[in-house]
Amino acid sequence: MLERRSRLVLLAPALLFLVYLLPLRGGFTDDGFIHIQYARNLIALGEYSFNPGEVSFGTSSPLWVLMLAAIGCFSEGGESLIWISRVLSWLAGFAALAVVFFFAIEAGARRYTAFLATCVFATHVWFARWTALSMESSVAVLAVALVGFASVRAVDDCRDAALMGALIALAGLVRQEVYLALPLIVLIAATGGGVRGRRSAMVALAAAAALLVPWFAFAKLHIGTFLPNTAAAKSVGLALGPAAIAERIGPIAKIVASSEGVPALALAVSLLVLRGRSRILDRRNRFMLLWVVALPAMFIVLGVQVLSRYMLLISPMVAVLGWLAIEELSDRFVAAGSRRALMGCLAAIAIVLSAFFYTLVVLPPSRAFAEDLKGRMKGVALYLDAHAAAEAVVAAADIGYLAFYGKRRVLDLGGLVEPITGELRSQHSYEEIVDRGLYFGLPSYARVDYFIDRDLERDRFEGRILAGHRFEKVFETTVRCLGIRKPGPYHYTLYELSKVD
Repeated sequence: MLERRSRLVLLAPALLFLVYLLPLRGGFTDDGFIHIQYARNLIALGEYSFNPGEVSFGTSSPLWVLMLAAIGCFSEGGESLIWISRVLSWLAGFAALAVVFFFAIEAGARRYTAFLATCVFATHVWFARWTALSMESSVAVLAVALVGFASVRAVDDCRDAALMGALIALAGLVRQEVYLALPLIVLIAATGGGVRGRRSAMVALAAAAALLVPWFAFAKLHIGTFLPNTAAAKSVGLALGPAAIAERIGPIAKIVASSEGVPALALAVSLLVLRGRSRILDRRNRFMLLWVVALPAMFIVLGVQVLSRYMLLISPMVAVLGWLAIEELSDRFVAAGSRRALMGCLAAIAIVLSAFFYTLVVLPPSRAFAEDLKGRMKGVALYLDAHAAAEAVVAAADIGYLAFYGKRRVLDLGGLVEPITGELRSQHSYEEIVDRGLYFGLPSYARVDYFIDRDLERDRFEGRILAGHRFEKVFETTVRCLGIRKPGPYHYTLYELSKVD
């Protein structure tokens, strides 16, 4: 249990975090519906599937699905899975704050510095957004923060190394990107870890393998693949040229600047000004620093279409290392009597900037889409549930809410759920697939009965004949936006398809 003093210290960041969560307290996401669709089928059918009876690996968070299913099997299922997802997400978010506080202390920060780091982290706009929207992101942040905490001692202690390896395995089952930590451990051991470091690395790898090998065996035998289809669907390919790399750095830089600019800047300044004297380069911090650099580098090289929640995987380390840097720079260059005041001012500036950005940029589109998802988009799915034949197939880009409420077989035009549509998506853009009707005639889908168009243009397929199918509009609704990066309005039009001789 936390000692009374620590509980009081953590009260302020917890209250800040709650203030950020409450405006989105009823929100959910289409990806969230994908997870609970898998959980529902796991409970009801005992299979890892999106479309009932069709085993697939269409989620990057199998542990999250298993958690939802394990708890959901004691409920009536259905929309109770939404509440289970929300409770788990929020609890993990608050737990992550506590871990960041003690993580900073373990890494060498004073309690005051750790307190400021935790307060600023509590107002991390993307952490708050995805936690409030009940995604697996907060569980991933909690797991990664625990990995960082264990890594500080893992260099010299085999027990902590074993804990670190086990935590990496669990974090990887929440977000597969965390598997990158395993080769990083090998790299650290091979480049100056010494005998003790190599021994710790072997222990960490063995602990990770003890958890991952059974999962990979199950995934291969039951699903047919080791990694989720989403891994390929969200990557546009390797990039080694300077122009391509520079283009891909932009989105990552914007995400970091908008959410953790102060600690990230302090970290960079410490390394540039103090160089080898910076305690950021201490051997106990090597894994953290390497992780902060390696994960974005992997995203850039592989051409991953980076969303803000992907970058949360480095956020606990950026927070801890950044505030360690602020503390160190203050100790070296600021008079003793002014250090705490200066650090407090930096934290206040970071919190105020975050509040403005969250209020003006993040909240409006996030609330609009969440409301439209559970209202207007849900209406499309309910129409299908009421009017479509039980064996009907529906082609669409947003598939989670559709499968959950529509209860019909879904042809995923985004290529997330199964390899055949993933391969189609890797060869053609979504617009090309839709405009040319390339989703007709796929081997696994002998028929397509409905198509949901999502576009800024209204009724663009009404009356058209495409690939031997006539499009007839039967339902329409308007969605104000598709999140922050896609302002609308977008027209969701449900077409019934009939074959034309």
